Amino acid sequence: MTDPRSQPDDRSTASPWPFLLAVGLVVSEIAVWFGLVPIAVGGLVLVAGSVAGFIAESSKALSPWPIAAGLGLLFLSGGTFLYALGTGVLAVGETDVLVGLAARGFAIAVAGVIVLLGAVVGRYWAGRA
Repeated sequence: MTDPRSQPDDRSTASPWPFLLAVGLVVSEIAVWFGLVPIAVGGLVLVAGSVAGFIAESSKALSPWPIAAGLGLLFLSGGTFLYALGTGVLAVGETDVLVGLAARGFAIAVAGVIVLLGAVVGRYWAGRA
């Protein structure tokens, strides 16, 4: 007879977050690089959601919503900074190397707004349940 405690648990499932994180990173990087704003925004939202879900699932946080809100703020501030550099609002030495930076910054900032709004709405709906 075998001990039932030594048998692997068939009910355990693999987490979807690593796969979604990898897909989000690849999609967002390629889309940001080529200036495909809608695809870049979607990829960055997928990255933020995957990171928040991954951390919450591993019991490092009680809820994914504060993590998502923090990532949204990070994307918003970083994207706004890149957009300001790309449009010339913030001046740096050589402006020839900043081609396309405004579109990339815009995509990152828009993704930040969407993630931040999603975190606020998600937190609100989670509190109602």
